[in-house]
Amino acid sequence: MSTLRYISDNWDTLGPQVATHLRIVAICVAVAAVLGLLLGIASARSPRVAVLTLAVTGTILTIPSFALFGLLSIWLGLGNPPVIVGLILYALLPIVRNTRVGILAVAPAVTEAARGMGMNRLQVLTRVELPLAVPVILGGLRQSTVMIVAIATVGAAVGANDLGQPIFAAVSRDTGTLEQVLAGVIPVALIGILADTVLAGLQRGLSRGRVTVAAT
Repeated sequence: MSTLRYISDNWDTLGPQVATHLRIVAICVAVAAVLGLLLGIASARSPRVAVLTLAVTGTILTIPSFALFGLLSIWLGLGNPPVIVGLILYALLPIVRNTRVGILAVAPAVTEAARGMGMNRLQVLTRVELPLAVPVILGGLRQSTVMIVAIATVGAAVGANDLGQPIFAAVSRDTGTLEQVLAGVIPVALIGILADTVLAGLQRGLSRGRVTVAAT
């Protein structure tokens, strides 16, 4: 109850931080979805592109978030921009990988039948391959979304006014309290759970009647 009271008493500060956190996540998910989809399609078409793209995005994901945000802040300055760019880079791997796996999982007989009906390569992609791959792609998007909801809190270290602020304020001072930490942790957890639940429901709905595969 003391944590809820602390959140209520400090909502004038926490409210804008929640809004900023949601805005950062929404921008990152939208941009990463588009970039990841394009890179995933290219990777499905070319093994060489796949090797390079997966290697680069996989390597980025191994870089500690504090180091990546700090490096980006040298060029982009402090605040939200380096956090947004960094989170987009982090979010790419699951989306690229699942897009590639989903497209490659479409049975060749299905694409051949589509071509036999007179569809060109773009029509086969947009009308056959991507619709069948959507549940798998959503799996990658779901993983990326939950991941960046949590990682975004580290952005407070480079000046982002998100839910990492109360956490960093508490752990960087001797006077920090558990309530301050939980004031950041609880909203982040709720946002992550809500995002995962919505995307999981959408994924299940689109998976009904379709054969999907799990990304490896």
